[in-house]
Amino acid sequence: MTLSGQQRKKLQDALIDAFPTKSSLKQMLSFGLEKNLDVVAGGGNLKVIVFNLIAVAESQGWIDQLIDAACKENPGNLKLKAITQELLNLDPGKSPVPLTNNPPKETNQPQKILVLTAIPHGLRLDKEIREIEDAIKRAVKRDSYEIKIRTAVRPQDIRRAIAEEQPSIVHFCGHGLEDGSLLLEDDGGNNKPVSPRGLVSLFRLHAERVKCVLLNACYSSKSAEAIGKHVNYVIGMNQPIQDRAAIVFAQGFYDGLGYDNVNNQAVIKRAYDEGIIAIELENLLQDAVPSLWENGILCSQLAKEVIPVSHSKEVNDFSPNQNRTAPAETPESRQQPPSSDDLSSARNVDYTKLRDFLKAQKWKEADQETYRMMIQAVGKKEGDWFVHDDLLNFPCKDLRTIDRLWVRYSDGHFGFSVQKQIYLCVGGLPDGEYYQQAWEKFGDAIGWRVKGTVILYDEGIFDISAPPGHLPLGWVLSCVCGWYGSAVSFLTLRLVRCNI
Repeated sequence: MTLSGQQRKKLQDALIDAFPTKSSLKQMLSFGLEKNLDVVAGGGNLKVIVFNLIAVAESQGWIDQLIDAACKENPGNLKLKAITQELLNLDPGKSPVPLTNNPPKETNQPQKILVLTAIPHGLRLDKEIREIEDAIKRAVKRDSYEIKIRTAVRPQDIRRAIAEEQPSIVHFCGHGLEDGSLLLEDDGGNNKPVSPRGLVSLFRLHAERVKCVLLNACYSSKSAEAIGKHVNYVIGMNQPIQDRAAIVFAQGFYDGLGYDNVNNQAVIKRAYDEGIIAIELENLLQDAVPSLWENGILCSQLAKEVIPVSHSKEVNDFSPNQNRTAPAETPESRQQPPSSDDLSSARNVDYTKLRDFLKAQKWKEADQETYRMMIQAVGKKEGDWFVHDDLLNFPCKDLRTIDRLWVRYSDGHFGFSVQKQIYLCVGGLPDGEYYQQAWEKFGDAIGWRVKGTVILYDEGIFDISAPPGHLPLGWVLSCVCGWYGSAVSFLTLRLVRCNI
């Protein structure tokens, strides 16, 4: 479809009217077309972004799909209906909604999976490749995928392979370094680290084609997190992973990729879940090593903070081992967490009692103390309620202190940052914009809602058997009644601004 200048202007006005914030537009594009707005349209104000979005969609031939996705997301918008009728030559007396029931036909062209391997010292990369191939051969949807394999890859080989093959999925198996670098080869066959920065530049260039990147190497979550800002789905490992666990995860992932799309679950997320289950069944989970980023948001609720490991050898001083990391790690090289906690406060709040309750795993007492400390930090007295401004302006130093204590003494099970992660993963937005559906999913996921009703305080679960993110609880129930969902949105925004 080719638009006239006037039609482009009408479509631009309609999209801005239907999606008045960048966040709502980004959500529509992600859910409807699995595209990243930042990659497609770049930055600027909303008018510039929408102009660029229309220009790219028209030049690449998916303007019809853009209009269709917009109608699905906001079918009642009058401006959108009008321009849709005009552009798609619909009878003005009919609604454009039936268009949304006819998605673009799937192409018969199989999606390519590009498997890259390097530096196989001590690893069974041949077995991993064989498991991937076998999983696709067994798949119900086996005709939907084509596997391409490149071994002993150098930096230039990866760049050329992605450009030549134009894969939907890129799978790297090999070794990783603590700084997130992947270990490739140079022209002489020696170890050649490739930094996260280089990997980000590479995948940013191919973001329109590549939909998933799986980095099956130790410490690769650092690169995965950065790549996730440009690619829809990225999986990385947040600590050393045993070779056996890496192979089993790959086996489960590609088994899941080949299944029918059960219950309309996203295919990649389903495949990730299958991979996690596969290593759980083999008792190889290792504190949930694989982590998933979806549209730049960490959606693996199992991911935990990793204790940093110090370098003890040069990169080329590599001894074979069963971990996909280099150099080899020894127990003595692992740094221990600090023996004392940072109890700093911007408002002279004393967090000693909270620390002691958490250390003793007195969860209810700690939850009640958290409310008392929070209300004190915003300059109010015990018994007062939180309002919007209290959360939006909560002192970052105090928010970070409270969160670190909860995360540390619950082993990553409870804390504000855990709640933020889950909220974003179920569709909440990091800019404070409130969506009832996201709040409901969030409340259901962490046990704050039961059968559609927000629990009372005494109905809380004050032990480690509670769902991840269930605690702290009292802070939200101490917000002005009727806006719990907004409270979660505002605290999430504050956590994002405080980089927590």
